[in-house]
Amino acid sequence: MSELDLQAEIDHHHRVREVMAAMRQSTVDRMEKFEADFIESKRNRFADDAGPDHNLAQAMAKRRDGRLAELAERDVPMFFGRLWFDSGADYHVGRLHVADENDGSQPLVVDWRAPVAERFYRASVHTPLEVTRRRRFGFRGSVLTGFEDEDLSLGHEGGSDLLATEIERPRTGPMRDIVATIQPEQDELIRRDLDTTLCVQGAPGTGKTAVGLHRAAWLLYTYTDRLERSGMLVVGPNENFLSYIAQVLPALGERSVWQVTVDRLTGAADAPGQDADDVALLKHDARMAEVCQRAVWQHLGRAEEPLVAPYEGNRLALGFDYLTDAIDRARTSARTWEAGRKSLEQTILHGLMSQYESRTRRTADGRWKAAMKRHPNVKQFLDTVWPRLTAKRVLRRLTTNETFRSDVCAGLLKADEADLLHTTNRASKPTAADVLLLDEIEAQLRPLAPERTYGHIVVDEAQDLSPMQCRAIARRTANGSLTVLGDLAQGTTPWAAPDWPTQMRHLAHDDAEHTELATGYRVPAAIIDLANQVLPHLGVTVSPARSIRSDGALELIHAEDIPTATADAVQRALADEGHVGVIATDHVIEAVRAIMPTSDRVDLVPSAIAKGLEFDHVVLVEPTDIAEATSDGMERPSIGLRHLYVALTRAVSSLTIVHTRPLPPELDPSAATTTATAT
Repeated sequence: MSELDLQAEIDHHHRVREVMAAMRQSTVDRMEKFEADFIESKRNRFADDAGPDHNLAQAMAKRRDGRLAELAERDVPMFFGRLWFDSGADYHVGRLHVADENDGSQPLVVDWRAPVAERFYRASVHTPLEVTRRRRFGFRGSVLTGFEDEDLSLGHEGGSDLLATEIERPRTGPMRDIVATIQPEQDELIRRDLDTTLCVQGAPGTGKTAVGLHRAAWLLYTYTDRLERSGMLVVGPNENFLSYIAQVLPALGERSVWQVTVDRLTGAADAPGQDADDVALLKHDARMAEVCQRAVWQHLGRAEEPLVAPYEGNRLALGFDYLTDAIDRARTSARTWEAGRKSLEQTILHGLMSQYESRTRRTADGRWKAAMKRHPNVKQFLDTVWPRLTAKRVLRRLTTNETFRSDVCAGLLKADEADLLHTTNRASKPTAADVLLLDEIEAQLRPLAPERTYGHIVVDEAQDLSPMQCRAIARRTANGSLTVLGDLAQGTTPWAAPDWPTQMRHLAHDDAEHTELATGYRVPAAIIDLANQVLPHLGVTVSPARSIRSDGALELIHAEDIPTATADAVQRALADEGHVGVIATDHVIEAVRAIMPTSDRVDLVPSAIAKGLEFDHVVLVEPTDIAEATSDGMERPSIGLRHLYVALTRAVSSLTIVHTRPLPPELDPSAATTTATAT
């Protein structure tokens, strides 16, 4: 690396910042001019003048806010790589496209999502893709400090110190983007086309969450028109997780994506009631989908007598056979209850209209059709055999009417299971699981409104979704696709998925492409090797993670005074750069809270909600307590061990285990390599 080349790159970086500032100012100037024109259009108007276009003004304001947010000054590098091609062309690669409006030559920076930038991630000495040289840059904040070059014509692979440094860089807050460190196998998943549904099984530290978020950003860039119309959604496991990932997509220039939990998506988060554990488990069961379907269609009646509808002296009548056939055909063809009722109504009107026109030699007009729809005999017949329903009415009948419930659940649920659905009080407050049932029943009654569906949904920690939660998400994809991310070994809910094919069937995408990420980039080998001791006891078939990192520290501390030992371990961790997470069961967290060092770099995290988070340093307290814990009071083999597996894999630099009780027998630290080389 020559000083001359380094200075040239520094100068280019300064120029990019200057052009970004000019782009921001240009946006402001254009919007101020439009605003002035808009205000002027409201003044000094003559009688025949057109009024100001408020819709255009609103659209322009929205565009301005989005563009200014995209071009906002941030303490991040303007680019992180550079490519030279056989053709002689070269490009800087960064988070956003930057071009000088006064210079018609190539852009100063190409967006990492652009087709040409794909080669930054994919090119190798074996498959150079017409790339002769690749440059990676080192930064301290937004200050360019150096670079390293990789000559792809030399014929042998060379490691990248800058790449390793960026991957191992300490955490100082929420999750960051990984555009500078995307690996080839990750890039291949990120750039799959919009119509492809992916299911990614990813071991801890393999970057599956980052892959999902960067795939969302790439899809929005590549399929702008389609996704502007149909929308993009990211579904995460809990609010803590969403807060952790909240800034990744905005940093990549995408601010239009709704990031939400499945409970917020369905409204279950606001449910005031609380189910007993066994009741909640049943309501989340896949069989409840058919229970809900039966509960709706159990309301379907049969024709008992002809339908007579006198009109203007004419006796219009439809016979029993005609009506029975009409009901059967409507039931067979209808996908929803309301569609079936509409179909039956149309068939009845057609039959009556044929008789009317035959007898009167007149054409039935709109007034006639409206009168027939309002005819009391027609309305009474429809309301008897195909009544208007609401989801609340159906669920109330299911939970309060024993005879109805017995008929609906016959052959699906055992008698004692069906009894769990019984509610004696009609005013009982709906629970989160009830909201899911209402969502399922509503889908049987009528299709979801288009504005509530999405062209693509990214679902993270999908192994923890119940079958009924999966179905609620699936309904919101319309004809769209999914990116499904998770780790079966980290399934900690009572209804966690046993395997991915089953889960994808619940998500209505059993044609998904399945892949597995097993190479870890964030968790050091010493730590992941220890966690892998627990993996065979979790009851799932997944590949153990393999870490590329040989650094990291693992320490075991047996202590009589847990709070003091924990506080001491945290204080030592604070001597190094990065964030510290204290992970333990709820009661241990409360026991150590009072004497924790005061620092905004320390988080106390209950083991039940540690999933998806990362910390530079983790102090894991009383792992046996975690291993023996249950999920929401529901007994299920290996749930506690899965929480322990999650907790063991949250550290990206060092892990300190503090314990008084003997370690769980499934955790054999002597089989893992203990090192103390963290830097």
